[in-house]
Amino acid sequence: MQYELQVNSYKKTEESRKIKRSFFTKIISSKLVFILVGGILLGRVTLLLNQTGSTGIAPFGIAYLIAIVMKNDKLKTIMAALGVTLGYLTIIQTLTNGLVYVVAIGMLTIYYELFNTTTRKKRELVSFGIVLFSFITYGFLFNKYELGVNITISLIETLIIVPIYYIIKYSLTCLEEVNTNYFFTSEEVVSIAILFCLFVAGVGNITLMNYSVRDILALILVLVIAYIGGASYGATMGVTMGIILGCASNNMMSAVGFYGIGGLVVGIFKDTGKIFSTLAGIIIYFALGLYSENITLKLIVEVLTSSVIFLCLPRNLYQNVEVEINTEKKRDCINQLHLNGIKEEFTFKLKNLTEVLNEVSKTLENMDDNENLLIKNKSSALIESLADRVCTNCENKNSCWKRDFNTTYNSFQTLIKSCEEEKIVLPKYLEISCVKNFTLLKNAEDIVNNYALNSNIKERLGDGRQILSGHINKISSKLDDVLGEFKREVTICGDLERIIKRGLNKNSIEYNDIFCYTDKNGRIKVKLTMKHCEGANYCANKLVPIISNIMRIPVCVGGDGCNIDYETKTCTILIEETPRYNVVSYGAMASKDGESQTGDNYSFGKAIDGCYITILSDGMGSGPEAGKESKSTVDLVGKFMEAGFNEDTTINTVNSIMGMKFSENEKYATLDLSKIDLYNGDATFVKIGAVSSFIKRGDEVSIINSKNLPFGLVDEVELDIVKKELMPGDILVNVSDGILDINKLNTSNFIWLKEYLKDCCTDPRELSEKILQKARQLSEDILKDDMTVVVSKVYAV
Repeated sequence: MQYELQVNSYKKTEESRKIKRSFFTKIISSKLVFILVGGILLGRVTLLLNQTGSTGIAPFGIAYLIAIVMKNDKLKTIMAALGVTLGYLTIIQTLTNGLVYVVAIGMLTIYYELFNTTTRKKRELVSFGIVLFSFITYGFLFNKYELGVNITISLIETLIIVPIYYIIKYSLTCLEEVNTNYFFTSEEVVSIAILFCLFVAGVGNITLMNYSVRDILALILVLVIAYIGGASYGATMGVTMGIILGCASNNMMSAVGFYGIGGLVVGIFKDTGKIFSTLAGIIIYFALGLYSENITLKLIVEVLTSSVIFLCLPRNLYQNVEVEINTEKKRDCINQLHLNGIKEEFTFKLKNLTEVLNEVSKTLENMDDNENLLIKNKSSALIESLADRVCTNCENKNSCWKRDFNTTYNSFQTLIKSCEEEKIVLPKYLEISCVKNFTLLKNAEDIVNNYALNSNIKERLGDGRQILSGHINKISSKLDDVLGEFKREVTICGDLERIIKRGLNKNSIEYNDIFCYTDKNGRIKVKLTMKHCEGANYCANKLVPIISNIMRIPVCVGGDGCNIDYETKTCTILIEETPRYNVVSYGAMASKDGESQTGDNYSFGKAIDGCYITILSDGMGSGPEAGKESKSTVDLVGKFMEAGFNEDTTINTVNSIMGMKFSENEKYATLDLSKIDLYNGDATFVKIGAVSSFIKRGDEVSIINSKNLPFGLVDEVELDIVKKELMPGDILVNVSDGILDINKLNTSNFIWLKEYLKDCCTDPRELSEKILQKARQLSEDILKDDMTVVVSKVYAV
C-alpha cells in the first residue's frame, strides 16, 4: 500500500512538472517566433539610394541582430540571425551589396557562439567592429574598391547602423515592460511605434490582386492606434509610418501627409465611436487624394478594405494595447489590482480569525474527553478517599488492608455502590471486622454526596463547553460566508471618473478627489471629497445636477449625506443612481397590561445596497427581559443587513449568537424581516417564528406566512424566503402576535385584520394607529400581550 502511494505521488509530481514545462515552453516558443518573424521583416526593409528606386541598403536587419545579441542569449541570437538572413535573401537582388549583410550576420553569429563577451559595452564595440570588418573585407575582395574609398563607404554604412540599432534596442527593451505596472513615456511609445512601422515596411511589395498588402496593413495599424490612443498617438503613428514607408518607397512627403493627417482625424473623432471615426478617416483620405490629384481605384479599394477590416476587429484583440498606450486605463488597472490586493489581505486576516475560532471550538470539545478519562478511575478514587478518612489511624488497618486486602476492597466498593443507589447497606465483612462502623457509613455517604455534587457541576460545565464550542464553530463557518460577500466584484470606473472631472472643471467646481465605481449590484456610485460648504447644501444644489447631466440618469446624494471632517475642513459625498421607489414607514406600540415596558422592538430604514429594511421582533414573554431579547435581535439583524450581507448569512449568524445562553429560564425572540429593493421593487420576506404579514394593493390583501421556529431553538435555520414584486401604492403591514392573537381559540385569527385592511385608509401613520385601536377594541381593551404594528407604503419617485 505504501509503495503504491509513493508511486501515485511521484506521477502527480511528474504531471505537474510537465504542465509547468509545457507552459514555459509556450512562452519561450512565442518569444522565439516573434524574434524570427521580426528578423525576417526587418531584414526586408531597405533605404533607397536613388529616385528610380532600383537599389538600396538594408541596415535594419543588422541593427536588429546586434540588439538581440545584447541580450546574451545564444538561442535568441540564432533565431534572430536565421530570420534576418531569410529576410535578406528574399530581397538580395534589390540591394547594392546584398551578400555583405549575410557575411556580417555569419561572422556575428559565429563569434558570439564561440566567445562570450561579458559587458554590454564590449559587446557593442565588438559587434560594430565585426560589421565594419565585414564591410571592408567584402569591398576589398569582391568590389575591388580602393583602400580609402572602401574604408569611407564601410564607415558610412556602419555609422548608419548605429542610430538604428539604438532605436531598435530601445524599442525591444520597452516591449519587455508590456503587461507590467510600468507607465510608458511618449518617447518610449514612439520607439515602439517605429519598430512596428518597420515590421509593416518589411512586408515589402507583396500584392494581393494587385493591391498592396503593406499599405493595407499600414492603414489598419494607424486606425487602431488612433482610435485607442487619441489624436496625439494617431498623429505620431501616422507620421512615423509615413517616414518609414516613405524611405522605403522614395515618396516620403506624400506618405507622411497621408498617414499623419489620417491618424490625427481618426484620433479626434474617437469619442464618437468606431463607425464615425472610421468614416471620418475615409473622408479625409479621399479628400487628400482629390487634393493631391492622386485618387485612384487602387487607393479607394485599399482605404475601404483597411476600414472594413478595422471595423471587424473585436475590441478584445487590441484591448491590451489600449491599456499600455492609455495611461489612465493602465492606472485604473493598477488601482483595481491594488484594491484586490487590499481585499485579499483583509480576507487572509479574517480567514486566520476563522481558523482561530475553529481551534477554540476543538479545544473546548476535547475537554470533555479528558473528563471521560477521569470517570473511568472514579471507583478506585472514592475507595482510596474513604480509606484515607477512616482507616488511616485505625489499629486494625494492617489486618484489613494487608491480610484481607481483596475482601476489604470489595466490601468498600459494595458500600460505595449502595450509597450511590441511596440504599446504604454495610457489607457483612465490614460489620464483623470493622471497629468504626458508624464513622465508615457516615464518611461513605458524605464522599458519595460530594462526588455527586461535583459531578453535577462538571457535567453542567461540560454541557456549557459543548454549547459554546458548537456556537463558535457556527460563527466561524458564517465568517466564511461573510468573506464571500466581501470578495464580490467591485469595479473601478476610470472612464466615467475622467468625464466627471472634466465636467466639474468646466463648471469651475473645486474638489479634492473623485472615486467612481460599480458596486456588487452593478450600480454606479461616485464618491467626492471637497471643501465643506458649512451646511449650505452645495452638493445637492450644484453637484447633483451636473453629475446627473453627465451620467444621463437621475442621481441623488446617498448614504447619510455629507460626512464632514472638521479637522481637514472637507466633506465626503456619495452620489448614486436615484432609486425608482421610496418607502415611508410608521409604527405603533402598546404594552401588555401590568407591564411598564413592551417586549417588542422594531426598526426600519435604508441600507447601503439600495434596499429598504423593516425589522420587527417579539421577545418571548413580556416586560424588560423580553424587550432586551427583541432589541438584541433587531440591533444585530439591522447591523448585518445595513452592511449589505444576504439573508442566510445574517439569520444564521444571529441565530448562533442568540443561542449562546446558559440561564435556566432561556428567552427567545422572533423575527419579521422585510427587504425591499428600491430600484426594481422586488421584496424579500423572512419570518423566524413571526406571525403573518399583509400586503394591501387596492382592495386586495395578500398574506405572507412562515413556519420557522424562533431564534435559538434550532442549530441551523432553514430559511423559508418569500419573494414578491411590489408596486407604487402597495402597503406592507407587519404585526406582532399580540395584534392577531386576540382570540386564542380562533385558528384563523388573522381574518379580522385581512378584512379590516380591504376598506381602510392608505396613510401609513394613520393606518398603524387605527390597527392598534381596532385590536384594543376587539380585545375589550384588555391587553394580554404586547401589541406592535409597523406599516410601510411604497411610493414612486
